[in-house]
Amino acid sequence: MSQYSRISRYSLFGTALALIYCMPVRAQQLLRSDQYTAIRESASGELPFADFKRIVQFSGFSPAPGADQVANYLANEAKTIGLSNVTIERFPSDGKAYFWAFRTEPSWEAHRAELWLVKPERELLADFKVYKSYLGRNSRTGSVVADLVDVGSGVDEKDYAGRSVEGKVVLASGPASRVMRLAVWERKAAGVVFYRTEDATDYPDLIGTVQLVPWVGPHGEAPTFAFSISYRTGSELKNRLAAGETLTVEADVNVDTGPGEYPEVRAEIPGSDPNLPAILVYAHDNSRNTGGANNLTGVGCTLEVARLLNKLISTGALAPPKRTIRFMWGSEHYGLTYHFHENPEDLKRILAMINIDMIGYDQQSAKAVFHLYRSPHSNPSFLDDVVQAFVDKVGTENTIAIRNSHFLSPHPTEGYLDPLFAPTGSREQFHYSIEPFWGPSDHEDAQTLGVSAILLNDFPDVFLGTQEDTPRAGDPTQMRRGVVIAASATYFLASAGASDVPALLHNAVTKSEIRLAEDQSKAFAYLDSATRETLSQARQDAANVIRQGFAREFANISSLERLVGENEVRPQAESFLANLRSEEQALLNQIDSYAGSRASKLGIPSEKLAPSNPEAKYRDTFPARDPSMRGPLNFFRPEYGRWWLIEKTGDEHFEKSVPLAQRGEYVAYEALNFADGKRSILDIRDAVSAEFEPVPVTEVAQFFEFLQKLGVVHLNTRKGSE
Repeated sequence: MSQYSRISRYSLFGTALALIYCMPVRAQQLLRSDQYTAIRESASGELPFADFKRIVQFSGFSPAPGADQVANYLANEAKTIGLSNVTIERFPSDGKAYFWAFRTEPSWEAHRAELWLVKPERELLADFKVYKSYLGRNSRTGSVVADLVDVGSGVDEKDYAGRSVEGKVVLASGPASRVMRLAVWERKAAGVVFYRTEDATDYPDLIGTVQLVPWVGPHGEAPTFAFSISYRTGSELKNRLAAGETLTVEADVNVDTGPGEYPEVRAEIPGSDPNLPAILVYAHDNSRNTGGANNLTGVGCTLEVARLLNKLISTGALAPPKRTIRFMWGSEHYGLTYHFHENPEDLKRILAMINIDMIGYDQQSAKAVFHLYRSPHSNPSFLDDVVQAFVDKVGTENTIAIRNSHFLSPHPTEGYLDPLFAPTGSREQFHYSIEPFWGPSDHEDAQTLGVSAILLNDFPDVFLGTQEDTPRAGDPTQMRRGVVIAASATYFLASAGASDVPALLHNAVTKSEIRLAEDQSKAFAYLDSATRETLSQARQDAANVIRQGFAREFANISSLERLVGENEVRPQAESFLANLRSEEQALLNQIDSYAGSRASKLGIPSEKLAPSNPEAKYRDTFPARDPSMRGPLNFFRPEYGRWWLIEKTGDEHFEKSVPLAQRGEYVAYEALNFADGKRSILDIRDAVSAEFEPVPVTEVAQFFEFLQKLGVVHLNTRKGSE
């Protein structure tokens, strides 16, 4: 009898905990110590912070004219650094045309915007020259003098009951886009004044950036304007209106809008073997031209990753990597997706993508935490565990722990193991977490195209998208730490070869056991909470979680073949995979045994636990994406899919007829990702049920039938058929 057939219900979880506590505190064992030290000691926090501050000066939001300023800066810096093949691609955008399900945006640039209270006294409420976040993006040119009317949140029909808003400016706390629809397009109001209620108690003076999306009404209406003011100012106006005062405001807006372009910057550190696919380091560069600099922290950090690695490689401190390291900067969601739409053959040239969003914020003042978001279950990848190894190392060395403080010695310390600071940065510790897949950012789009991609991102940030979202919120120390993580992972991935297989396998398997322990806990929780009526289904769901979890980990380990070659990985991986197969069967046996025990206690005959037999059509129907309709298809974000779906269905509320779409933003996302022509509807149901929550197979079937009518998928009756 193998050791795995004897494990107890919680022994796998115990094994995982043992792995955690027995791992060396200096966890990273992928790069040689001299390579890691060279990267660590040469990384700067001040240089990416300086780039961040420079780029924020440009207006910058693609496809506005200021985007060229950002693109030109990045291209010039890439050339100065010494990168190769520096180019700027340009993709047209007019606010009307689509690529796949993405609707391109109009170019929009504001020149002047003022909001005045003119009666009973004259007072300036908002001025674009003071804070760009005062003006909602996609507002249009116009001049209005009108009474102000409070409509509460302004997002529900009842908010307008008994109120006449025609020709007036509405004061509202709900999303400005929804208020524009109900107040301006449907009831002929003159414009919108939005006030922020988020974090109102702690931050009453923050002014939140708003965007008017969609930027065209259901009957072709253009937006008027939306001003954004603070909670303090908004609540004062609201109280005065409630007290019976008549308030008159004057709005004056001047903007340019029309067709534009998305510039996408590309540069490379060439690999020694041009036939190998590249490692892509990506950051979106569209600082909002209505305020909010958050997107540009990642740009500064990726420039430093490029600067650092190219210098170390060119001086011989690091050996040239085998694989090309590619850097790309462009508009969030649009840039990367548009590039692959126009260059689909380029997908084969990318092995993995590290998406660096907003990192490097002051974790104390912004309340930020550094996150690594792993790949979704639809695309398990070696990438996740490699990047996690470096996150864990930097995290462990830069987190205060009492065991490192020597507090009983004559010379106690702060409690860092081996801290990494920037000379002009904070001495704050590094708060971080490793999480399952989540978006939204460019990695979300890449995954729909089959590219292995992870996200590095700071969240939350109390200043996000406000007038305080400026370089003052950044921290060179946290930027330096982020650079070390990204540069180390990038260089390792670009250089990995046969000699790295043992370390890669041990890194993957130890992390795999921890995830499988979490699956086990989830599976037994289903059985623990089951009633007499639900135990049979709970048994199936529990077993499904175990099967899907092991399938994910088999795929994760097998994906190493894409990195270092099948002939190198397979012989060394077989013993690990054999152990996993034994663990899986042992756990499935325990599920059956425990379900039987629960059935006995609940007085359920054993035959009642027999699995249900789904209809053959669910086993024999295999959804596959139509090659002409790739990329994301978001049911709820207008420009990323919803607008296209409304036009195709002719129904503004189409999502109400798709129950699967009501189960959270990423359930339908993943169901579509799993539609590879090899998985049946039942297979996909099982996959998304294990990743999220149990869903009826009928909902999955209806989802694909809905998409088939729109030409997004084909429903084949033979596995792998075209």
